[in-house]
Amino acid sequence: MRKEKNIKENEEVKAPKKHFFRAFLKLLIIIIILSAILFAISFYNWKTLAITMISNTPSTVLDIDGEKIASIGNERIFQNVKFEDIPDNLKNAYIAIEDQRYYKHFGIDIKRTVAAIGSYVIHLGNSSFGGSSITQQLVKNLTGNNSNNVSRKMEEWLKAIQLEMFLSKEEILETYFNIIYTGPNIYGVQKASEYYFSKNVQDLSLTECAYIAGINISPNSFNPFDEKDNSEKISKRVKVVLNKMKELKYITDEEYSVAITEVENGITFKQTKLEAEGSNNYSYQIDAMLDEIIKDLSSTRKISTSFAENYLSLSGLTIQSTQKTSIQEATEKELEKKTYAIQSKNQKDVTSQSAMIIVDHSNGQVLACVGGLGEKTSRGLNRATSSTRQTGSAGKPISVLVPGFCENVITGASVFVDIETTFDDGTEEGYTPTDYNGFQGAITLRRSVESSQNIPFVKIMEKITPSTSIKYMRRMGITSLTKVDDNLNLALGGLDKGISPLELAGAYSTIANDGTYIEPTFYIDIKNSNGKTIITSSQNTQKVFNKDIAYIIKELLTQPVKGTYGTATYCSIPNIETSAKTGTTNENYDRWLCGFTPYYTAVTWFGFDQNETINFNGKNPAGIIWANVMKNIHKDLEIKNFEKPTTVQEATICPTSGKVANAKCTNTYTEYFIRGTIPETCNVH
Repeated sequence: MRKEKNIKENEEVKAPKKHFFRAFLKLLIIIIILSAILFAISFYNWKTLAITMISNTPSTVLDIDGEKIASIGNERIFQNVKFEDIPDNLKNAYIAIEDQRYYKHFGIDIKRTVAAIGSYVIHLGNSSFGGSSITQQLVKNLTGNNSNNVSRKMEEWLKAIQLEMFLSKEEILETYFNIIYTGPNIYGVQKASEYYFSKNVQDLSLTECAYIAGINISPNSFNPFDEKDNSEKISKRVKVVLNKMKELKYITDEEYSVAITEVENGITFKQTKLEAEGSNNYSYQIDAMLDEIIKDLSSTRKISTSFAENYLSLSGLTIQSTQKTSIQEATEKELEKKTYAIQSKNQKDVTSQSAMIIVDHSNGQVLACVGGLGEKTSRGLNRATSSTRQTGSAGKPISVLVPGFCENVITGASVFVDIETTFDDGTEEGYTPTDYNGFQGAITLRRSVESSQNIPFVKIMEKITPSTSIKYMRRMGITSLTKVDDNLNLALGGLDKGISPLELAGAYSTIANDGTYIEPTFYIDIKNSNGKTIITSSQNTQKVFNKDIAYIIKELLTQPVKGTYGTATYCSIPNIETSAKTGTTNENYDRWLCGFTPYYTAVTWFGFDQNETINFNGKNPAGIIWANVMKNIHKDLEIKNFEKPTTVQEATICPTSGKVANAKCTNTYTEYFIRGTIPETCNVH
């Protein structure tokens, strides 16, 4: 009995072990399969990107009409040269000093890598890894990733191994020689030869080859044309390269001696002034487009922003932008006018600024974008896309009118008593907004929109609630709202962070586009050198409200343009129906004009980067800019009005009661209603 019991106990012990082994084996297989899949995905993605980048060709940007408007990558001074045209001495010099086992390894020099890892560990992570092979250096140049951490280095090793799997040693070297940094804005050995020696790379002497290879560690530190005398440092470095070439038997003793003598007598440098074919001082529109594309590439391709930037500069892509050049140029010309530059009273050499966005609201394509006043001389802050500002009354259409109509709280004939009012906002003193145009007494919503009265809009916000308003604003593309904005001041554009002109244009475009929000975009698609589309702009699109509501709000917003008390009468465009809304923040810090026609939606902001009162002869400079640009770009367009849906009904209204006028009502006007919302007959007259 005891023996049988022991046998059973042993079987019970072995069973769990066997079960554990099987589970471990399954897990191991799963890990191997997943690793293989991830490796394959990584390999395919890296191969797809790298193959196009080795062409070292700038990308072309086309406008909406197919005309070339920019070249991305031409700001570099470079010229591609074939592998066979590079002298052996230059190839050998680089290999000798940078990667002596280049032709023997598979992308990583194990000996140097182990030594580098050892140094990194010994110094507790305070030393650089070093030990990079030429293949790894090429990876670094392609990806633009120079961070010194373990994960980055491991990624570099993997990419180097993969690079050697689909490129030959000669192809890797050729690409390396064409894209490495070799001097002030100079890339590649051909232009380095011209800059330092005024000759083609094929004609370089041994000493000159040793110099160009030697400065690879820090080209600017060994520049012979600096005011600082670098001759001694240059001499030492060139000798190091020559010694290494001799040690590895790339040159004979005699060649070495001749070269050393030349170095000791002083290397003869002959500078050629070089200029890039292009510039990276693109328009604000192109700047915004690049930001969007880099973000999209980083997200879809799972690469860093620096990698995406390099990909655009090196891959010979064709980028279809949304720019309408005639509109972009008209906008730039207007904002370059010196009359808009108001000198700051608080800061020396600081003037006012402005920004303007023009969108084709039917598809969300940004036709023009200017992010600052004056001539653009460098890539700086793009106020049209990156600056959020208080909107003032320019926010009323999206914060109050849209949710008010959607929630059936208002009609265009709704009457509000516009008198001094203190609202309960949860504070002891309450919220008491002012009306800059004076209190008007009992007035319709249409009249409130016309002269931008404040009290009626706060009363509507009180009914719909700020949280509901925020919900609609976010559906129209406003991303900068915070919890702080959940208060009644939202009705008048008093915001925590504010809204950018771009997002405000997207929200106004929702109204102009019959209630459908289309996320604004600066590009349509990108094609590779073979004409294959590699990425298409992916715009968020959603129906926010119906076209009958959209039409009524469009029509209401014509009132500031055509009304007797309108705040934007100067924005009227002959023969083209125009909707517009002004905006002014406390102390005249920000001035806005937001509006649209059946053709385009446009938003203009004007102010100082650091809050300061705007005084422009009592006028709204944002409105003047908007009017001048929009009248210009509409002058040759056909007569057009907003299309009224069949679900919208007209009624003659008595403004005193806000109800359908009877025979005794003498002061009447035409109002528009969603079917079924026409009020009853006036009972006042």
